[in-house]
Amino acid sequence: MKLADIYRKAAQVIAANGHYKGAYWGRPETGVGIELAASECPVCTVGALSVATTGSPVPTVDEVDPIIVDFASRMFGPVNEAAAVVRIAEWNDAEERTAADVIDLFERFAREVA
Repeated sequence: MKLADIYRKAAQVIAANGHYKGAYWGRPETGVGIELAASECPVCTVGALSVATTGSPVPTVDEVDPIIVDFASRMFGPVNEAAAVVRIAEWNDAEERTAADVIDLFERFAREVA
């Protein structure tokens, strides 16, 4: 999958599942006793990139790390793997951050790399 497609899909994941702060994902109460799969739950920015890449909101090193580093580098300038998740998480978890902010950034980066 091309990077632009991953960013578009990550935007769709946030739009469909919701935006989460404080962890890669969170399982909401459905009210009817149905437990959602992790890939159907609200996710953070990194979780959305991971779902778009592997189907799981928890990133795996081999497939997701280069995408996370690219995304963080577009946001903050050059970063290494260790700093990428931390920097994105700080941005994602800011009190004022909204799902629309995350979606807009995914869509902007998708256009840039297309």
